[in-house]
Amino acid sequence: MIDAPKSLNALGIEFRTDKSSLAHDYLTFYERYLFGLRDKPVKLLEIGVFNGASLAVWEAYFPYGQIVGADIEPTASRFARERVAIEIIDQSNLEDLVRIGMKHGPFDVIIDDGSHLWEHQITSLRTMFPFVRDGGIYIVEDLHTNYGELADSYRGVATQSCMEYLKQLVDLRVSDPMLDITREEDPFLRTYGHAMHAIIFYRRACLIEKSMRQAMEIASAPPFVPVSQINDPIRIAIFAHVGNFGDRRSTTGAMRPMQPGQHIQGFAVTTPRTEVGLEYRARLAQGAWTDWAPAPAFVGTRGRGQDLTGFAVRLTEAGRAAYEVSAIGAFGLDPEPVMVGDGEDCVPRQGLAPLAGMQIVLRARG
Repeated sequence: MIDAPKSLNALGIEFRTDKSSLAHDYLTFYERYLFGLRDKPVKLLEIGVFNGASLAVWEAYFPYGQIVGADIEPTASRFARERVAIEIIDQSNLEDLVRIGMKHGPFDVIIDDGSHLWEHQITSLRTMFPFVRDGGIYIVEDLHTNYGELADSYRGVATQSCMEYLKQLVDLRVSDPMLDITREEDPFLRTYGHAMHAIIFYRRACLIEKSMRQAMEIASAPPFVPVSQINDPIRIAIFAHVGNFGDRRSTTGAMRPMQPGQHIQGFAVTTPRTEVGLEYRARLAQGAWTDWAPAPAFVGTRGRGQDLTGFAVRLTEAGRAAYEVSAIGAFGLDPEPVMVGDGEDCVPRQGLAPLAGMQIVLRARG
């Protein structure tokens, strides 16, 4: 008879982490959201290593996972092993945080159990949340340090607590269209205020489920080539992350930011006909291309201030027999759009001008 796997809390008790029911009692709460990931090759980042107990819990609970621990203490390096990487960082240093995200991300789970200083909690959330996968989870622990007699010890130089910042996020998520997110000054709140599946508070902790598919609908986004001029058009929807705005979704097959200076930084495409086999890739700010991705995957970046400088679309061999596709892009201040065919690069006529608009034209062969 095969023994059932141990629960997350049982592992916490075994490895003597204060996340177990013997102390903070986080693990029983977390398991509701992490159980479905248990047998998957997850990537988990924990900021704050301390005595390595929780790293051992994650390593045991996710037998196929890659665990990354980050800590300011160089002695934390002793906890590194085959499936556990250790990075020595300063949680208040943006360069350190971004370096971890670029090196190890994107992550399925990020847990902030670091210094608990208010500005560190807010900085880590703003910086690391873009490195959470769509559908992934970000957790801030020990939020009780934002209250009462602990506040003086953990306030630091912050003018607001992490809890106050999270409440702003809650307002944007719960209010949905009732609050104009375009008027939000904070770029993180503007970008992700409508891109959360759920924000869940627990005793001393907050768990955020990311959902970057939540986006503003712009059904009236004008296409470069009107649908009336296309024979047998196939409906295309484009989800895009737009700089200085946030998330947008268009059902016209075209994405054109509404104001000058707004450029496309990442996108995903959906079509009701899966047999089409639509694939696409994006050229990043410095000229490197992403890998080809199948619809409806997201390519590019989100929340990092990096404009795309080109894109390309193509059909699989099976789809090409019945359909044809072309791409149209507008770049920088060039008034003339660039139009290319299946698999060709839609890029500026000169240099690395930012992508200011795009359209994908998909039609059945005559």
